[in-house]
Amino acid sequence: MWRVKIQEIYLKGAKMKKLIIVIVIAGLMSITATVLIKSIPGVSIPPAPEASFTFDANQNDTSLKYMANVSAYCPCRICCGKWADGTTSYGWKIQPGEKFVAAPMFFALYTVFDIPCYGIVKVRDRGGIIKRNRLDVYFDTHQEALNWGRQYLEVEIIK
Repeated sequence: MWRVKIQEIYLKGAKMKKLIIVIVIAGLMSITATVLIKSIPGVSIPPAPEASFTFDANQNDTSLKYMANVSAYCPCRICCGKWADGTTSYGWKIQPGEKFVAAPMFFALYTVFDIPCYGIVKVRDRGGIIKRNRLDVYFDTHQEALNWGRQYLEVEIIK
């Protein structure tokens, strides 16, 4: 279901429209995306922090794809600091070889993602700097996390 709301805002006396799109996926979660409809001459508007989301009509409206900033981490002190105890922020005891993702709070725990070159994984962790369009994939070793680096990928939210 799509709910679209047009909201008028004013900036330095100039009128512009901001389109706010709220996407509800299978009645379980919603994502808000903001799009500026018109630019204002002489006024610099910073890019909106929200990610851009698009539905793939061939997926029966049960999946959502978007561009994500995907970094990697492992359970070491370099990556996790004082929380380097082999347990996620939700108390999940990490097993060797396991794959999962840390995602922003607006994704429900156990949301399923398809991340290219990583696989189909569930949200099982959160992170202090994991906000907006960022995701953090888990690896067993620090070297594997470094090898992944930071990638901008089209990821799919499956459910």
